[in-house]
Amino acid sequence: MLTQDSLQKLIHQIDAILTKTTLGRLIVYTGDCAFLEVEDSDEIIILDDTYKIEVLNDTEWVSITYEQAVHTLSSDGWPLYAGLTARIRKEVR
Repeated sequence: MLTQDSLQKLIHQIDAILTKTTLGRLIVYTGDCAFLEVEDSDEIIILDDTYKIEVLNDTEWVSITYEQAVHTLSSDGWPLYAGLTARIRKEVR
């Protein structure tokens, strides 16, 4: 039986396939580096400024830069985007 959460997860997975992005959880070490922990996998992708990063803000995807991902802190000093559902795509330059 599909629950609301599992249905939403399935929608995000289908959306990632259609947009040719990789879906996962954003991991951030304050002021140092960011990674994407790929969903349903042991794979970790080390991010840099060559990736387009989008984080899920409630119901919409919001683009952020690598610098924002690494350096933006919450009011209590923690990385603001850490732990959020994110999707990435390597940008061709």
